[in-house]
Amino acid sequence: MRGADEDPSAAATGAPASAPAGDGAPASVPAGDDAPAESATSGESASAESATPGESAPEDSAPAGDGAPPGASAPAPRPPAEGRLRRVGRWIKEHYCTIDVRTLGLFRLVLGFLLASDCVRHWAEASWIYSNDGVLTNHYHLFHPSSGYNFSLYHAFSSIGEVHVAFALSLFCFLCFFVGWHTRLFSVLSFLLVASRDNRIVMIENGGYVVVNIITCWAMFMPTGRRFSVDALIRSYRERQERTAADLADRSRPAWAERPYVSGIVLLALLNLVTIYYFNVVNKSGLIWRRGETVHYVLHLDRMVTGLAVVAREYIPFWAKKGMTWGVLVLEAMLVPWILSPYGRRYTRALAMAGMWALHGSFGVMMRLGPFSWFMIGWSFLLPTAQHWDALERWYRRRAEPRVVVYDGSSPLAFALMRLLARLDGLGLLRFEEARAEAAGEAEAAGGGEPRPELFVVRDASDPAGGRVFQGAAALREILQALPGGRHAWPLVWALCLGAPGALLGVASRRRDAIARFFGFGLTRRPRARAAAAAESPSPLSEKLARGRAIAREALVAYLGLCAVSQAINENKSVPAFLKHTQPKVVQATIVYPRLLQGWGMFAPNPITEDGSISVDAITVDGRHVDPFTGLPPDLDLSDARGLGLGQIQQDYFNRIRLDRNKPFRRPGLQDYLLRYPERTGRPDDEIVAFDVYWVRDQCPKPGESAPYKNEAIPILSYRKPGYRPRPGLPPLPPLRKEESAGN
Repeated sequence: MRGADEDPSAAATGAPASAPAGDGAPASVPAGDDAPAESATSGESASAESATPGESAPEDSAPAGDGAPPGASAPAPRPPAEGRLRRVGRWIKEHYCTIDVRTLGLFRLVLGFLLASDCVRHWAEASWIYSNDGVLTNHYHLFHPSSGYNFSLYHAFSSIGEVHVAFALSLFCFLCFFVGWHTRLFSVLSFLLVASRDNRIVMIENGGYVVVNIITCWAMFMPTGRRFSVDALIRSYRERQERTAADLADRSRPAWAERPYVSGIVLLALLNLVTIYYFNVVNKSGLIWRRGETVHYVLHLDRMVTGLAVVAREYIPFWAKKGMTWGVLVLEAMLVPWILSPYGRRYTRALAMAGMWALHGSFGVMMRLGPFSWFMIGWSFLLPTAQHWDALERWYRRRAEPRVVVYDGSSPLAFALMRLLARLDGLGLLRFEEARAEAAGEAEAAGGGEPRPELFVVRDASDPAGGRVFQGAAALREILQALPGGRHAWPLVWALCLGAPGALLGVASRRRDAIARFFGFGLTRRPRARAAAAAESPSPLSEKLARGRAIAREALVAYLGLCAVSQAINENKSVPAFLKHTQPKVVQATIVYPRLLQGWGMFAPNPITEDGSISVDAITVDGRHVDPFTGLPPDLDLSDARGLGLGQIQQDYFNRIRLDRNKPFRRPGLQDYLLRYPERTGRPDDEIVAFDVYWVRDQCPKPGESAPYKNEAIPILSYRKPGYRPRPGLPPLPPLRKEESAGN
């Protein structure tokens, strides 16, 4: 991760720090999930990809030459280089380029949730950071971009109302990606939106933003909608047309939902993850890390820490902080072999996931680092293998109980619900039976008064006598406990039903025909028949087009991988100087437009030992001193702070605007925002007639101590209203402060 105090625009404007495709590139990358490309090329059939890595190719068994002497034993033929390369290629494909589609589906759910949550976090700060009423107007940024190769869709939204529309549309895209509706389209749009949001104001970017951009970019190339998605559900409905309860018993899955996905993007995503941890270890070469003092200093960065960290730093002894410092280094180093290990992956991948959750979970609750910790945890969901899914299935089967769902065979609504349950029942723990109530239905139609059967009831499959029968809310709860993960969904279902699932089911049961007509299920059952239409074979032209799309996709993945390697070499300080090189401009554009930077070194080579924040001493027209960022009197003493309570966006903006390289964004950007203070409060007496912006800093306590020292306030921006005359009884305005440098 990029150093917390490093301005990302500095790395992005220089030649060695740049790269990816413009906005047009991502849209042309991946083939759609429904295309048969994977079965023809990179996603070849499971039998082809699962060939034993060590098996001999036909070329390897060439006979001895005819000229050998009779009776002499011919020397063992040496395997040709081509055969060895093929075996190595198969081995790499099997161990590093293949991923279970269930893993991709779970990864999409986690990533989509994180993208939506991060969008809401940024939306809360939209008025002062993304709109023209904030600290950087879009028209100023267009003519004074904060980095080279800068492009953002958010530049098209100016007023706060327009910015709200932009964030609402962004949230819609992220949620569509989360549920897996038109997954490929919304994965591309999600990448374009997160990169645009980052480019709108690069000053608040940290390593977490880069992680979001990278992981969302790699997700574009993966068929994350094949499992656990609306797309998969719709495709299943289209391909399987059940007619009877016997049809519902067929739980076989199509090849596209079972076949592992094989692509270079899997290898690239794993290598990029490993690269982050590798450089986060080797770049931490400073004396403070070796002494074990880093955790002490980090916990005393009041602008970054949470309230939990404030408590922890006061009660954790210094010797324990030293152990935690070295423990972070050891854990980050161990994650590299755990992730890359080709053997024992059932255990090494599980260790890697547990280690990532522990490492980044502690970062997330102790520090306000923005999206870094949570998206790194999200990245870990690419690690589960088929072995983990099989073990999870066995574990859940031991805890779940099979159930028989008896549904009203005369109700199209009931049968539609059973079709849905058959698709959600991944473990096959549900069995479906029609209620034998035809006679009751006829009697009711003739006026006999016998009621129709329940929409559905549930009985215990392990009890042949059918002793236990569940109805209403109890039936729904029993169905959920048989579905994968369903027992944990019951509180959500209960909340969605407003605490009355039984009452709602009763209404649905009474109004079953009207509901069926409303949703177009139809009131008449189709004739009993087993529809077994053979899947159409793709035409030769379709196969060629699919193969071409797959080749183009893999070529683009390879190009992005080379760009990432070039950027990692140039941007990381621990790489030898002779490997540094001047990147072609196309590579710079490929990296910098979507902010796919590769500089990793969180608190490297040493952690930050100087704490600091922005404080504004503004004078209102009625003589009060106020800080427009807080609405409180200015605080120019940081040494008595116990955490400043700043969010990541605010504290990173404060830390970057004080740098000399960002002077162009202080005036008019920051100055105009401060002068609009009365517009935000709605009080004329809050008019600002003078202000001084200070970078207030102090030194973190020395190891073993708890008191900061050397507090100072450095003026970086000063303003006095031209021609202002104070009201009677008020003192004259102080003279303009001389602006000083608070860092480069």
